[in-house]
Amino acid sequence: MQTVSIDDVQPGMVLAADLMQGGRMLLPSGSVLTNKNISVFKNQGIEELKIVASEAAEPDEESIDKAFIYARDYFMFINHDDPVVMQLFDVAVYKTAVRIMEGWRIPTKDEQHVTALDEMRDLFFRDEGTIEDIVEAEIKVASFPDIFFKVKGVVEDSNSTAEHIAEVVGLDVGLSTQLLKLVNSPLYGFPSEINNLVRAVALIGGKELCTLALGLSTIGYFKDIPPELIDMRSFWMHSLTCGVFCKVIAEKVEGVVPEMMFTAGLLHDVGRLVLFKKMPYSAVQTMLFARENFIPLVEAEDMILGFNHSEVARCMLKKWNFPPVLTEIISSHHAPGKSKKQKEAGILQVADNLALAVGIADGGMYVLPGVDEEIWDILGIDTEILKEIVENYDYQIKELFNNFF
Repeated sequence: MQTVSIDDVQPGMVLAADLMQGGRMLLPSGSVLTNKNISVFKNQGIEELKIVASEAAEPDEESIDKAFIYARDYFMFINHDDPVVMQLFDVAVYKTAVRIMEGWRIPTKDEQHVTALDEMRDLFFRDEGTIEDIVEAEIKVASFPDIFFKVKGVVEDSNSTAEHIAEVVGLDVGLSTQLLKLVNSPLYGFPSEINNLVRAVALIGGKELCTLALGLSTIGYFKDIPPELIDMRSFWMHSLTCGVFCKVIAEKVEGVVPEMMFTAGLLHDVGRLVLFKKMPYSAVQTMLFARENFIPLVEAEDMILGFNHSEVARCMLKKWNFPPVLTEIISSHHAPGKSKKQKEAGILQVADNLALAVGIADGGMYVLPGVDEEIWDILGIDTEILKEIVENYDYQIKELFNNFF
């Protein structure tokens, strides 16, 4: 047990003793502290807390060796001379070794493979249809939630006030609740609770809040993917992790909007979900092919389908009238060097690879697609921050995921 100043307490820490004030219990021993808890305690004048010492045991040599052998397959086709890649590999090995020390069992080859289902029916066979056919078929079935476009309209009105923007966002109770959860999460770390949308708009900005609303609205659109095709929990965990890493990296790069990058990370694989809905058999075949041959999923898609999820995303987002900048970033994150928004697409590429590297320790099954060599120079930040990002934001991702999923 250790005594920690309230200013040094972080979400995810565990209370070592009952927290009492004025003869009443505020929180029992063993509680995992949240950002909201800490804010309340500060407001009540509490200066320090008894915290469970969290010295994590370093992985032993045997666990590191097992983790090294397991993780290296996921980096098989990536340039090992690239310092970014080596940082990602170190992160993957360390986190996997820790999980092994905690009792995690490395998945068998059979467990890493999905089973293609004969009853799956694709919209068309290869070379018999186009990306546009897939998107048109999806749009005919369901339209995108219109709450975002209402928010977008009011934000683009130069006469709109924070109160006006908040009023429109508040038309969707579920969305406004999620936005407040996000704003009050450790991802922002505001010293006091933000309990209304007007204040959220004032602190974050109308356009930024609109961008976040777009990302959260889209999550609700894709809720009917059959569980036989994909574990949606794992899908959104990867997407959310990518979003968090995007925002954190963006905060270190000049001229980039963190909220836009969070949304780009959250939605970077949206094209895959469209493929699951309209081309389920082929989508499963690409997963099988990628896993069995240890090649990046985007390459397997090109080989099996003749196109990939980034191209599907570009078409879909244009049809939905997404902001052009966000559409460009999401659809070019596998080739940022060719993008009109190199810096932003590069951030997303790094974040995607980092999220995949972290996911290896949670049973992730796809080879990292790699980072373009010139991207790190374009971003202008030290590769050493990758480990720091993982260490500091691991707990944030878990808390966010529990809030939204």
